Amino acid sequence: MTELSGAQKSARGVSFYSRWVNRPLGRYFAAGAHVIGASPNQVSIASAVVTGAGVLVVALAMPSWWIGVLAWFLLALGFVLDSSDGQVARLSGKSSKSGEWLDHVIDAAKTVAVHSGVLVAWFRADVDASLLLVPLIFQLLAVTSFAGGILADLLSGPGKEIRPPSTVRATILLSVDYGVFCLSFLAMGSMNAWVVVYTLLACARIVISCAMLPRWFRMLRADA
Repeated sequence: MTELSGAQKSARGVSFYSRWVNRPLGRYFAAGAHVIGASPNQVSIASAVVTGAGVLVVALAMPSWWIGVLAWFLLALGFVLDSSDGQVARLSGKSSKSGEWLDHVIDAAKTVAVHSGVLVAWFRADVDASLLLVPLIFQLLAVTSFAGGILADLLSGPGKEIRPPSTVRATILLSVDYGVFCLSFLAMGSMNAWVVVYTLLACARIVISCAMLPRWFRMLRADA
C-alpha cells in the first residue's frame, strides 16, 4: 500500500470526492489486482463491464429505491475500478500508450452511455418530453468537457505551470465529479426527485463547462 500511495496522480484539479473517496478505494482494488496478477487493461475492461451493467439497470429496470441503490453501486464500483487501472500500471511499471488509449476510450463511452441510459429511463417513465433535452444537454457538455480537458493536457505539453491543489477548486468540482453524479441515482425511487437532482447537476455542468472551456482555449492560445 505504501508503494501505491506513491503511485497516485497529483491532487491538482481533482474534487474532494475523487481525492478522498475514489482514489483511496481504488488503491485497495489496485493492490488486489496486483496480487492476482491482473493487468491494467484487464482492470479497465472490468470497469467497462461493471459500468455497462449499471447503465443497463438504469435504462431497463423499473425505477425504485432498491434499483437506485443497485445502479449507484455498479456505477460507483466502475468508477473505482477506473481509478485502479492507472494505479496498477504505475505500480507494476506497465504503463503504455495503448493502455492509456483504452482507458480514455472507455471513459468516453461511459460518459455517453450513462446519460443515454437516463434518457431511455425517462422516456420509458413518460417524463415530460421537454425534460428529455436535459440528458442530451448534459451528455453533450460532459463529452465536450472530457475531450477539452484531455486535449488541453495533451497540447499544453511539458513545462506548464504546476500550482498546488486548491481547496476552493476541489469543493466547486464536487458538483461535476462523476462519483457525486453516481450518487444521484439513489433518488430513482422518486421520479420527481431524480429529475430535480439530475437537472441540478446538469446546471452545474453547464456553469463549469462555460468557465473551463474558454479557460483552456486561452491557456493554449497563450502557449502558441
